[in-house]
Amino acid sequence: MPYRPKDIYRGRRKFRVPLNIFLFVLALLIFGGVTMFYVLQRYMVYDANGATLQLPFTGGEAAGAGDDGVSETAAPTFEPVEVQVVWEAPDFTDVDMGTWDELKPVQGLFIPYTTVTDSAALASSVAAVETGDYTAAVLEMKSADGYLAWPSECETARAYLTSGSVDVKASVEALHAAGKTVAAQISCFSDWLLLQHNWSFALRYADGSVCQTEAGNYWVDPYNRTIRAYLIDLSRELAELGFDEIILADLAHPLSESGFTYSETMATEPDPVVAVCQTGQRIAEALADTGTAVSVRLDVNSLRAGQGSLSGQDLGIFWRLFARLYCATYADMLESDRTMATADMNGGSPDARFVPVVPAVPEAGGSYLIG
Repeated sequence: MPYRPKDIYRGRRKFRVPLNIFLFVLALLIFGGVTMFYVLQRYMVYDANGATLQLPFTGGEAAGAGDDGVSETAAPTFEPVEVQVVWEAPDFTDVDMGTWDELKPVQGLFIPYTTVTDSAALASSVAAVETGDYTAAVLEMKSADGYLAWPSECETARAYLTSGSVDVKASVEALHAAGKTVAAQISCFSDWLLLQHNWSFALRYADGSVCQTEAGNYWVDPYNRTIRAYLIDLSRELAELGFDEIILADLAHPLSESGFTYSETMATEPDPVVAVCQTGQRIAEALADTGTAVSVRLDVNSLRAGQGSLSGQDLGIFWRLFARLYCATYADMLESDRTMATADMNGGSPDARFVPVVPAVPEAGGSYLIG
């Protein structure tokens, strides 16, 4: 039997009418808000104090309504100011990291990286210092290849896997108990290992090739901020391990007639003295509160050729930055090297502050390091 629509029961839809009303009102509010936003923009006034709304019925005027509908509000005007940016190179004339009159001569034994990382060989060398006529031991804790002897926790060492595994704390304590002082030598700008993980740190020749010295060592950029922070972190860690002195080896700029390119963008002409001495100054300043002395190892070839301005090893600045200057030499060259190196010394005794690194105990006495 066919059905008729009026025979079908339809329930009441109680919420349909209120919902429609709500949606209609909401649509009106949205439309009104958008309209007001664009309309009121013509009454916005922008000045040096920010933006304010000025409505006609509150005493303000439209912020711009000209007859043609184009804003007539005057744009803010600024008076031209002449500014000259001057970048000055660091001034080392007033740098003086300490008084050196109380330094004593040191007679030390140099313990190379290969010995430090061999537990039996290290124990033998420590015993030789404890029982011998030495007053100090120098442990090479970072080699010229960039390898660290100890398990460093600094950020760069962990990121680039340069840490070692030797626990030298017991050896340092044993030497202290025997009345000896202990120094740690670290290579600064010679670092093959770090470059294997990140070649952007490399110092490069003018043609773009990586700088490699005649000794076969790869050089990192002495201006690079990451490198400087790395050296500071390593030095502070070694001070915390109990070392009395940090010796900075390879703190120099290589020499080349073709010139170099750097990983850092600089506002001034590259200056090897600034690169080298500023790095040394930052390390010395970072250790000033530790009681650990900071010394440097000279490039003997640069010293003898008078090329300090090219290698960055300015002795006049070095003597104000560092406690001691170590220099590899031989018996027949010792006195001439000492004379050249100490000509600009600013305090203390040459016997205490200049330390020749020699293969045997020198006859003249004074300080020495058997290397």
